Amino acid sequence: MGTTIDLSGRLMTGVLLAVLSGVVGCRETIPTSLDDVQLPDEPLTLEIQLDWNQFGSGLEVFGGYGKPRELGAGIIAESYAGTLSARTLVRFAKYPAKASVVDATGTTREDENLTYVGGRVMAWFDSDASTNTGPVDLVLAAVQHEWDGGTANWSSAVDSVGVDTPWPEAGGGPVSVVDTATWDPAESDTVSFFVDSAQVAAWGDSSDETRGARIELVTPGERLFMHAAFLHLTTRSSINPDTTLILTTSADQATFIYDHVSQPPVDGFRIGGTPSWRTVLDLNLPDELTGPPELCAAAGCPFVISPKDVSFAGLSLRSRTTEDAAFQPSDSMRFDVRAVLSRDALPKSPLGESLIQGPFGTVTPSEFFGLQDGQVVEIPITSFVRDLLSGPEPTGRARPNTLALISLAEPSSFAFASFHGPGSPMEPMLKLILTVSRPMELP
Repeated sequence: MGTTIDLSGRLMTGVLLAVLSGVVGCRETIPTSLDDVQLPDEPLTLEIQLDWNQFGSGLEVFGGYGKPRELGAGIIAESYAGTLSARTLVRFAKYPAKASVVDATGTTREDENLTYVGGRVMAWFDSDASTNTGPVDLVLAAVQHEWDGGTANWSSAVDSVGVDTPWPEAGGGPVSVVDTATWDPAESDTVSFFVDSAQVAAWGDSSDETRGARIELVTPGERLFMHAAFLHLTTRSSINPDTTLILTTSADQATFIYDHVSQPPVDGFRIGGTPSWRTVLDLNLPDELTGPPELCAAAGCPFVISPKDVSFAGLSLRSRTTEDAAFQPSDSMRFDVRAVLSRDALPKSPLGESLIQGPFGTVTPSEFFGLQDGQVVEIPITSFVRDLLSGPEPTGRARPNTLALISLAEPSSFAFASFHGPGSPMEPMLKLILTVSRPMELP
């Protein structure tokens, strides 16, 4: 019994060795088997920088997009950079018609016969976007002339189609001073102006097209960014005369007017501002590349670029100190880039969707447009470049090759950003990151 088991074991061992030898023999004779020596090398990834004359043309700057009231904020300045004065105009909404009041019996009732006995205008400022670091003096005044919050500018109270009504005094005048105040950003982000009962009553007359407040700066050399203004109304109740209520109304119309209009640059890029500037350019990608040597060694030259080869494409711009100091950025700038769908329709051409992933655009520090001139700002255009390399659309229509560089929202800032243009030592470049498969060589 034990001998039988021993013989069977030796027999099975022999069979297994024979089978394994056969398997090894088969692996050595299969010509398509995996062999590390015959595998292609890892794909090559390299960065290529194209000069402006290799990809760019048709640079143009257009202005006039959006209106000051669309910024959603007020700009106030006095001789800023020696050239700019700006004032904010506000028209307050209708006052609350009723309020809940507790009467002498302790019952809460609706009081519809309120008396407004005074108030305060509260202006809320952005200390980061404003240029002052110390106290500044401000004036709140009542406008005395009809004006339109959608079209008013420094010289015109109304400037709509077919109607141009100038201010009697440029800059939103004449006015009647209501109060003065000082804003110190080190202490608070708000400033308060006292408003007497007569002025509260005047601003409450919704039929009066002259009603409105003008906020201006007295301290020269600064530029302030105002988020909002509210009118806090001191109110006496008819139900309980001993009760004083504070009711609030916000701005129904708000805009700012300024006296210095910047001219378009003779060279370079400009993006942003109020109204906003756009820069457009045409991309003409090379059909093939004859370098660098690493690319030629790996894939052969001339090398024809295909969409799948492009891992990343970005427009590399060099920041430039703002040529008009009055519009110098004091806060970060946010940029977007879109395809121009009809170049012939510029400056009113429709634009495609944003080419930048994410809702915040390309965020750039304000210092890049001041003392840190020449910093690289890279704007991604990968999908746009891939589309151009793909040839015509399925319908046979040529794909648009014109880009518009714009602010993330138009307008999103009073200041604008500048970049060096073609012909400058810091002219734009097109950055391509290519991932190229090396050819597979059979033995």
